[in-house]
Amino acid sequence: MSDHLRDWLAKTPAEERKRVAEEAGTSVGHLWQLAGGHRKASDKLAERLQDASSGEITIAGLRPDLVPLAEKILRGAA
Repeated sequence: MSDHLRDWLAKTPAEERKRVAEEAGTSVGHLWQLAGGHRKASDKLAERLQDASSGEITIAGLRPDLVPLAEKILRGAA
């Protein structure tokens, strides 16, 4: 379950939800499935949603399991 996404869906007007979903290449129905924990966003979809929402939806909020990997990669690049 993604409280992050569920909260965003609840506070965001329908037209904006639709715009973000379409720009990210998915549907509002799929967003609700992600929010309810019925599906898991791929890393690519999480990135597209973050971009489409101008950062209101975040990769870390959708996929907190990716945060340690990202931190490890960043430490290795430093």
